[in-house]
Amino acid sequence: MMRSKNILVAFVGLAVLAGCAKEKKKETPPDAAPPVVEVPQGPYVPPGNGPGQGPGSNWEWGGSAELKITGADQRAKNKRMGEYTGRPMNSPKDIRLNVNLTKAGNGYGGVVTVSYVDNGYQEEGYFTSGSSDKEVQFNIWQHKDNKYAYHGFFEDFLGGIIVVIDEWIDLGDGKGPEDLLGGKVYFKNFGLTYAPHPPTRCWFVSLGPYDCRAWKTDRSVETTRSIYPDSDYVELGSFSGMVLDEAFNGETKEILDNY
Repeated sequence: MMRSKNILVAFVGLAVLAGCAKEKKKETPPDAAPPVVEVPQGPYVPPGNGPGQGPGSNWEWGGSAELKITGADQRAKNKRMGEYTGRPMNSPKDIRLNVNLTKAGNGYGGVVTVSYVDNGYQEEGYFTSGSSDKEVQFNIWQHKDNKYAYHGFFEDFLGGIIVVIDEWIDLGDGKGPEDLLGGKVYFKNFGLTYAPHPPTRCWFVSLGPYDCRAWKTDRSVETTRSIYPDSDYVELGSFSGMVLDEAFNGETKEILDNY
């Protein structure tokens, strides 16, 4: 198992304050209701290999790149990896990222994989966004702060990550899909609890230890607020040289048209 935690039961009483006794509660529109999905309670394994699913045994699907862990020196990098995995790390090496996405509605989702070798063993962890229009609605390309950038939510059973693509290298050869991408990966582990994961993705959870939202509103997410996540997300590392066409499985026309 890639990441493990000691789990503690914690129940917190909640008090709701009303600003006006006559004010009616705002109801969530039916089309804004979070999708109900089967969320795994153990290590997530993609349901097959291919576009938007598992990368395959040799990562033949999706775009891959080295993931350079954030830290001033090796000790700091090991500490950051330990925070991410939830356990002490010896000297992790060959840390790589695979991004395997397809389009759904206005967003792009699929499976993100982080792989590393520690103590002679290769560990591979998978994170999913789901693949429905509703699940990936926050995972968009946008023009913000003079950049054309993408960010997206993904989760495994122990926490959420946000992948940000904010670097674009135009090779200038007229073959746009072969352009190279770079960016960062951020993580936020779930709180300590025995409570089961709610039956929806963590970016639709607005209360409790499984709330992995960034760019929060009262009960939702304002995904266009910023390229980079807030809400206590921690930068895991950066990557570069990822092939656009591979990462998005050839579904690049709309991306390029808006570039």
